[in-house]
Amino acid sequence: MSSGKESSYALFDLDYTLIGHDTLLLFCNYIVKKNPLRLLYLVFFTPVAFLAAPGWISSGTLKRFFLSFLCGLRKEKVQYYARDFVQKSVLPRMYPEMLEILREHQNAGRRVVLTTAAPDIYAPYIAEALGVQDWYSTQIELKNRMPLLPGMKGRNNKNLEKIHRMTDILPAEVKLSLEGLDWKKPDYPAGTTLPGSYSYSDSPADLPLLRITEFAAVVNPESRSYIREAQEKGWEFLYPAKEFRGGAGKVWLMLRQMLGLYPLLPENR
Repeated sequence: MSSGKESSYALFDLDYTLIGHDTLLLFCNYIVKKNPLRLLYLVFFTPVAFLAAPGWISSGTLKRFFLSFLCGLRKEKVQYYARDFVQKSVLPRMYPEMLEILREHQNAGRRVVLTTAAPDIYAPYIAEALGVQDWYSTQIELKNRMPLLPGMKGRNNKNLEKIHRMTDILPAEVKLSLEGLDWKKPDYPAGTTLPGSYSYSDSPADLPLLRITEFAAVVNPESRSYIREAQEKGWEFLYPAKEFRGGAGKVWLMLRQMLGLYPLLPENR
């Protein structure tokens, strides 16, 4: 990596990028292990999940329904659980090689940014633990007692929304270039690229993030079109070791976490 400059950035996604999991599913696993009766959230969530499959409801709305596993918890309890969850279930499971890359960017003087669709219920505690000052996540309304369907402030932090959220720390010309772009798959005007900057993600949903930096890396990519674009643009390919194999293994992992059947702590801890 070249030496850092004050105006250069290192942009990191979280789920399946810094860690080989969907952290919201991990959080659900943590909560259900604390109280198995919270599995009743599936009665509320499952019908909605079928509506999301054909795109009849947004990913943000689906996330709000999924968070019903927190229903009835007091705000202070949710915050306590979130901190404990990050320490026990998230940090020990992060990819060591990705954390090393993040540290290299910090040491090089780049502005490291964590931007994730995960909720801000626990995302700030992850950023704090990593020493990352700039973080952006999906904003969930924490009530004194959590409702069955939590409110969300603004959009799900996904696709082009990740760039919109960061405009307060990006050059002014980048903000101007966002006007009128396709929200999901923007093609930036010439000259918009952040020079000397890097981005990292596993998902095609983060193409807006990857396309805006001079250098980019895809982490354990699965989509053929995503891989093809990465190859055409000369992006780096990173393959940290995963806990699952193939699509079926990933689904089985996610199902166990939704049911609270996954280990709270890593087995090798």
